[in-house]
Amino acid sequence: LQSKLLKATEVAIYINTCKSQVYKLVQQGSFPKPIKLGERGSGWLTSEIDAWLQSRVDLRDEEANND
Repeated sequence: LQSKLLKATEVAIYINTCKSQVYKLVQQGSFPKPIKLGERGSGWLTSEIDAWLQSRVDLRDEEANND
């Protein structure tokens, strides 16, 4: 599985939200932390984002089964 590195703006597009929401989710501890690439740059691995998305799907399905 090939993983790609995305910047905050690309992550926001990838998960269909805004950039500030990406940072808010990270701050809340409910989204993967970015990887520091240098003094100012950082990015997220698509594999970690995909795993996070899958966990959201799993949670939804689990809740649906408990209803």
